[in-house]
Amino acid sequence: MRKVTFLGAVLAGALLVLAGCASSSPQQSGQAPQRTPVPQPIIGAEGIPQPEWVRNPGSMETADKIYFVGEGREGGNKTERKNTAFADAGRQVGDWKESIIKAAIKDYVQGAGETGSTQSLEYLEVASIQRARAHTSGIYQSTSWIAPDNTYVLLVSYPKNDLKRDFRASLNDFVRNEGAQYAEFKANEAFRYLEQELEPPKQ
Repeated sequence: MRKVTFLGAVLAGALLVLAGCASSSPQQSGQAPQRTPVPQPIIGAEGIPQPEWVRNPGSMETADKIYFVGEGREGGNKTERKNTAFADAGRQVGDWKESIIKAAIKDYVQGAGETGSTQSLEYLEVASIQRARAHTSGIYQSTSWIAPDNTYVLLVSYPKNDLKRDFRASLNDFVRNEGAQYAEFKANEAFRYLEQELEPPKQ
């Protein structure tokens, strides 16, 4: 009986010591508290810290405009690298237009349960993409930043209404070619899906 009591007292004491160690703060234990390292800003070739839009151009999107970042690494001088960056941004705008048009027509087909001839819709998609890619006048150079390795980083904006205008023009051609009142209804439905695709992501 005494052995059991003695062992119980020893175990209880050990548990109290462990509890005290666990509850002691780093300051009480003589250890310095760990600090989360603060990321150092990237300083560009012109002494300007890297802007937020370089890392996350999508954060600039509004209901009316979308933004893209182009990079110019090739070129013997700043002007040549700037032109390369603008061309890169323009390519991204064209790719974006194509993805939006394809998504809008796909959503229309699935949402409206379109079971008619798919050939005319395929023609509409191709014609819309070609028209939208050809029109680049709306691309506007917003601002720029020179990276540490002298890469020219360019932020451009593009008005969403320009894509709406081009797509509506393609839809009007589609209605004239189809020559039916139902074709106009299909065109309006497809345009509605395009507008949904152009809505900025919800925060």
